Amino acid sequence: MQSKVIIVITMCCLTVFVAGCGESNAIEKLAVVEAGAYDLSEGSENPITTTVLFPTVTKEGKFDTMALTAKGKSIHDTFLKVQNLTSLKIVGGQGTILFGEDLAKKGLINVVKSLRRDPEIGIRVKFAMVEGNAGKLLEKKFPSIEDNAEFIYLFLERAGWQDKVLFTNQYRFLRDYYDDGIDPVLPVFSYEGDTIGLKGVGTFKGDRYVTLLTFSETQILNYLIGNIKNGRLMIAMNDLEPGQNYQLSLSNINSDNDKIINTKNMQAEIKVKLKASVLEYTGTMDISKEKYQKQLEGQIEKYLTTNSEKLIAKLQQSQSDPIGIGKVVRNHLTYERWKSMNWNKTYSNMSIKVQVKVELTNSGKSI
Repeated sequence: MQSKVIIVITMCCLTVFVAGCGESNAIEKLAVVEAGAYDLSEGSENPITTTVLFPTVTKEGKFDTMALTAKGKSIHDTFLKVQNLTSLKIVGGQGTILFGEDLAKKGLINVVKSLRRDPEIGIRVKFAMVEGNAGKLLEKKFPSIEDNAEFIYLFLERAGWQDKVLFTNQYRFLRDYYDDGIDPVLPVFSYEGDTIGLKGVGTFKGDRYVTLLTFSETQILNYLIGNIKNGRLMIAMNDLEPGQNYQLSLSNINSDNDKIINTKNMQAEIKVKLKASVLEYTGTMDISKEKYQKQLEGQIEKYLTTNSEKLIAKLQQSQSDPIGIGKVVRNHLTYERWKSMNWNKTYSNMSIKVQVKVELTNSGKSI
């Protein structure tokens, strides 16, 4: 309920500020938007659907949320229509923007540019995708979730500190979109059943969503993008040794990442050095002994190397480069050579190898 208190305080401050300017806005007459969702509509006349979610207070003094939806020719057109659906004055303040799957496949840049021009939407507003319709996620009532917008915001806030790849906002999306040699990513949520869950990460080619990475692939991508401090990694042991059903959880991960490019042959190598503590290991080896610790380190190295190269091949096939291989290549070439290169074709055909070195610390057997 902490976020609800913050919202009320914000609304009180806004009331005082506006009243000082000559226009009085009582708290109960304001709707401070917590989250906005944008979807592709059916038909060309009103191609955009906008859904906004804001907190309300019942006559009994209990907190609740209300979602309003409208279709229009642009997001500003839909916002005006949403405003006409309520007697409350809708004001900005959203912490999260969600994009529906179909809209993301068509391309997000025009919508994002419109959001960027809105002074009520900050560059740090969190971005995410929804598998299916984003507006329906905001509208749906879940037994275990009091406020869908608050749940998603806090989820992204926590996950972003642990997994760099999940730290996504308007600033990062635009930076990666406009920067030569790297493509944006967005976390993808699903809402099947009675809760909201992270499906994985959506990778983009330019501004178009092209590939969904599973949770396991998302974890690996995290260590291929750059250096990580205090990270985590969960590995199912049957991925290491077929037929085995053990669990391995690593924590306090510090990793160094080095990308080496041979521009003559257009080959790349990603070197990852990883130090980690064993949080949980349910296998049969006594990894407190050096012999078995080294054996486990070798298994993890093989797992990360093999699955990293499979992931890169998947990204190359869709011509999506969230790792930023293109940025490293660009920095090794002259401007003229880079601009004359068909980078998408070059990237798809590049040989990209991965080398992983793992060092386990504070190892012990956990059952």
